[in-house]
Amino acid sequence: MIIRDCMKTNVFSIREDELVTKAAKLFLEQHIGTLPVVNKENKLVGILTLQCMLKITMPDFVNVVENFDFIPNFGAVRTKQPERSELFRPVQDIMKKPVFVEEDWSLIHAAAILDKEESADIPVVSEDGTLVGLASHVDIGTGLIEQWDLDFF
Repeated sequence: MIIRDCMKTNVFSIREDELVTKAAKLFLEQHIGTLPVVNKENKLVGILTLQCMLKITMPDFVNVVENFDFIPNFGAVRTKQPERSELFRPVQDIMKKPVFVEEDWSLIHAAAILDKEESADIPVVSEDGTLVGLASHVDIGTGLIEQWDLDFF
């Protein structure tokens, strides 16, 4: 079985030049955690995740402190309101480098990449880099389990 057999093809994506505010609305309205970032030709150029969005709302000290044991109640620490300039930046400013699989790759290959990246979803591209789908760890795991001969047990 290959990744094309289990990926989702009805995928929300965002253009690299669109604003962070549009991405935030998509995350909220569609209840998703990953947005593939594409250019005008629908070629994958990056990945925007909720984790990317969290980075612009975390207090600055979070990036330099290694041990939070001294903070007994994290509830007292507030997230910062992102600067207006951060919200009106293009998503390409905060997106991650694209990690992807091609639609004809095996599920094992895709599972290995997804595991290494510690990501919930991975974009699927055609041979020429065009976004064609998105596969989650659930999609890939279910596809792998479907191949097992469960009648044997």
